[in-house]
Amino acid sequence: MKIAISGSTGFIGKQLSEYLLQSGNELIAISRNDFVNGSNQLAKIVNSADVIINLAGSSVLCRWNKRNKEIILSSRIQTTRTLVDAIQKNGSENRPKLFINASAIGIYQNSGVHDEFSSAFDSGFLASVCKAWENETTRLNDEIRVCRVRIGIVLGASGGSLGKMLPLFKAGLGGKIGSGKQSFSFIHILDFCRAVEYLIHKNSSSGVYNMVSPEPITNVLFTKALSECLHCPAIFTVPEFALKLVYGDAAELLTKGACVKPARLLEAGFQFKFPDIKSALADII
Repeated sequence: MKIAISGSTGFIGKQLSEYLLQSGNELIAISRNDFVNGSNQLAKIVNSADVIINLAGSSVLCRWNKRNKEIILSSRIQTTRTLVDAIQKNGSENRPKLFINASAIGIYQNSGVHDEFSSAFDSGFLASVCKAWENETTRLNDEIRVCRVRIGIVLGASGGSLGKMLPLFKAGLGGKIGSGKQSFSFIHILDFCRAVEYLIHKNSSSGVYNMVSPEPITNVLFTKALSECLHCPAIFTVPEFALKLVYGDAAELLTKGACVKPARLLEAGFQFKFPDIKSALADII
C-alpha cells in the first residue's frame, strides 16, 4: 500500500516507517515544509495515498508556559486541520481509504480504569489538547474510515522515555518517580507498529483505539521490573518537588498516569506479542 506519514522523524514515526517499509509498503514522508505550503499543495502529496498516518506534534515534556502551550496545541491542531482540508480538496475517487490520527491516553482521568468506552476525561491541559486534536478529524467521519489512536508510554531501546532511562538505570541511579503509585500504561514499540498495521488491513476498524498493553502497571512495578532485567539496583526516588522545579505543571506527565486498557483491539482479535512488562523489557534489553 502507499502510506503517507507525518511526524516520521520522531521516535515512534521512525520505528513505524521502518516497520511498514519492511512489510512491503511504499511510504510518503510528509515534512513540516509540506504543511507550511498549505492544504492545496498538501492535497497533491496525499491524493495518491491509500492511508494517511498523522503523528505530528511537538514534545509535551517541557515547561507549560503560555508560549509552549500554544506550540503544543497548534502543532497538533493545525497539522491535523491542514491534512483534513487536503483530503477533502481531492475528489472522492482520489481520497485515501483510511486516516489514522494520533492522540494520547492523557485524555483520561488519573483515577479509575479506562477503556475506549470510558467518558471519564480529565479536565487538565493535556486532556484539552487531546480532545481538540481528535475533534479535528470528525469532519471526515462520513467520508473515509478514521481511527483515533490514544497512545500510552511507548517502550523501545532507541528512544522515547525508556531510551532516556536506560543509562541512569545501568549506572545504578534509577528509581521510582514520586510515590511510584501512578499508573504506567505502556506498549512495546513493535506491538504499536503491529497494531497500526492491523487497523490498516482490518476494514471494519474505525473510531478510538487505546494503544497500550492489556496489563497496565504502576511506576514502582515498572522500576522493579527494569531493575531486575538490568540486574542493577534502583534504590533512588525522584521527588515530585524536584520535577516541578524543572518542568512546572508539566511534571504531572511523570508523577501521574491513567490506568488504560485496549478493549477494542482485543475485541477485534489483535494479539499482543508483549502483553506484560517483563516480556516487553526482556525483548527490548
